Amino acid sequence: MVGLGRELRKLQGWVLSDVEGCCTMMLIVGMAGIGKTTLVKQVYENPHVMEHFQQRIFVSVGPQYQLKQILLLVLDQLKADYEEGLSEDSLSELVCKILFGKRYLVVLDDVWNTHISKELERFLPTEVHQSRIIITSRMLDFVDHGRIYGHFVEVPLLNDDESWKLLHDIVFTRNEGPVNFQLEKIGKKIAKKCDGLPLAIIEVGKLLLKTEKTVQEWSIIAEQEDPLVIKSDDNTPLSKALLLSYTMLPQYLKVCFLYVSVFPKGYEISRSKLTTLWAAEGFLEPQKGKTLEETADECLSELVSQSVVLRKKLRSVGKRTTKLCRLHFTFRNLCVNEAKSESLFRIIKKYVDSFQADIYSQRRLCTHNNIVLGFEQVHTRMESVSGARSLLCFGPKQQYPIRLYLPFRLLKVLDAVSMRFYEFPHQVVELVHLRYFAITFDGEIPASISRLSNLEVLIIHRHHRIIKYSNSPVYLPVEIWKLHKLKHLECMGFDLPDPSPANDDSLILEKLLTVSGVGAHSCTKTILARIPNLTKLGIRIETTTLENDAAAVETLSFLGGDQFASIYDEFESFKCVIVNPTLVRCQILPNFPANIKKISLSGCGFPWRNMRAIGELPNLVVLKLRWYAFSGPEWEIEGEFPKLKVLLMEDLDIENWGAEHNHFPALERLIIRHCYRLKEIPLLLTNCGLDTVEVDDCCPSVTRNLQTKQKINRCCYIQIRVQFSGDE
Repeated sequence: MVGLGRELRKLQGWVLSDVEGCCTMMLIVGMAGIGKTTLVKQVYENPHVMEHFQQRIFVSVGPQYQLKQILLLVLDQLKADYEEGLSEDSLSELVCKILFGKRYLVVLDDVWNTHISKELERFLPTEVHQSRIIITSRMLDFVDHGRIYGHFVEVPLLNDDESWKLLHDIVFTRNEGPVNFQLEKIGKKIAKKCDGLPLAIIEVGKLLLKTEKTVQEWSIIAEQEDPLVIKSDDNTPLSKALLLSYTMLPQYLKVCFLYVSVFPKGYEISRSKLTTLWAAEGFLEPQKGKTLEETADECLSELVSQSVVLRKKLRSVGKRTTKLCRLHFTFRNLCVNEAKSESLFRIIKKYVDSFQADIYSQRRLCTHNNIVLGFEQVHTRMESVSGARSLLCFGPKQQYPIRLYLPFRLLKVLDAVSMRFYEFPHQVVELVHLRYFAITFDGEIPASISRLSNLEVLIIHRHHRIIKYSNSPVYLPVEIWKLHKLKHLECMGFDLPDPSPANDDSLILEKLLTVSGVGAHSCTKTILARIPNLTKLGIRIETTTLENDAAAVETLSFLGGDQFASIYDEFESFKCVIVNPTLVRCQILPNFPANIKKISLSGCGFPWRNMRAIGELPNLVVLKLRWYAFSGPEWEIEGEFPKLKVLLMEDLDIENWGAEHNHFPALERLIIRHCYRLKEIPLLLTNCGLDTVEVDDCCPSVTRNLQTKQKINRCCYIQIRVQFSGDE
């Protein structure tokens, strides 16, 4: 087993352990082709395991399982005599009778339905100590069941070295001797492109076995974007496994899944960006009692749970909730080919791609090389694709501007944030059907943007991520208040203007839910009152002088008093980042809405005594404190933080941290990074509710102290991850 030695030892050790109690269950989960079945068979066929169990049963279940069919397969393996035509209940009783009093090992391979664990209770006796049940599945929903039983393994992808070892073992025999250095170098490049999936490496190995082992021949394969081309009509084990995952998706998820492949290979996809694009494309209908955004969010969770979309980075809340995701190259390859056959979208990488015969029928164009859009011949060609509804520009960011030609009168989605604009593309304001508009632009947004009456998402990035703070802020045009369908506004370095006249009730953005990237000038009571349903607010300020530091402190006073809290009954998230070379010390803490769930602060320099107001918030779940968000050596906790699950402390100057036993009763995850002066974590935090502690680059005494306290507090198990710079 290449690369899965730890998982193999864990599974085998658990199977052969003599822990007293009823039979227990182990869940093995992971994407198609990752080696779940191979891993389990290694244990199932181990001589020690064969000797340990009186009965062993291995059944392949599949997505369309029927309990009666499984029972018949079990009885066949038990070599039992039974009458034809027995009912399901009778078959269950017979299996239970045969296994009763015996130590058994049952493997259910490739399970798709989490309800099967309840079915097991009907025909597997639980009285025999040391009996074991192993379930393999590509459904990550099983992990929740695994937490209940306390045993699960999530099979990982192989790393680069493991990938090369597996490929080497397939392609070369022991008699061939050492591999040529140059050939090995190219082979490692090919193995790396397999993205750690064992079944993909095996298929590539078969391909290389048919290829002459020369630098020239292998280089041809290494230079391809993907080492394999995967289509739905292929008959390889890999293609069949991938296609089954795709085929079993509900119809409403298939188009969403195919759409994920518009992003370039290896692209880290933001959850919020993907779900917002789905909504703008019109792929989904809101479920009863839920918004379109909530429906899209659940669809992505389903794709992740079925292991067709991989998690890249997790959200703060929830053990498996995805913040960044990606497609494995195998699934992306399959999706691109399926999307092409269904005319869902066309990807343009090269100049010749824009001249393909079937481009006329495409509804969505996606470029992975923005330079192509600058050719006059391509402009002429695009005039013939008049029915295009989306133009997605995901090519590398260009240093110089490219003229964007927009002859698509029916365009709904335009994502050009990867392209630099030094002049606003005024063609955009003629696209009256536009719902989603993303651009990188430093200049003034024209008042004519109000013509985009259907706009739901507006994203404006600057050429540079750091925006200089100024007492004279750059405002969006006042006509922005006429975009009544706007739901999401991200405008780095811009502020919302104060609408005038103040008594004009038409200047209200009732559907606007999220605002980010603005300065604190956008947070006056007059402005916030005109966004009555806002749920997420993100403020960013950069200061460069002491004068501006003082101005930054003053700007936060916009959120003081009761005005912020009084406007919103329900509020999800508040984020404030002050980027400055000198330490800002703010004294006025915003008065947050009582139902706020997430607060993220950076660079504010609040005194720790102000933390009491946050600690008393009844529904706060996530608190992130970065780069002197609070300043001072002592934090004596006041306020219980009754529902706080995640606490992040990063780059703080705190030295002593005191707390009582009634603080943080719901805390599950604690992350401490670069708090070099902190001496120890309070004893109370090693309570039974805490699940994970992550400590990066802190004083070693923090870790030693934490481990000592965990030994004292034996009622719980805490997962501790410690890392120092340069030490993996």
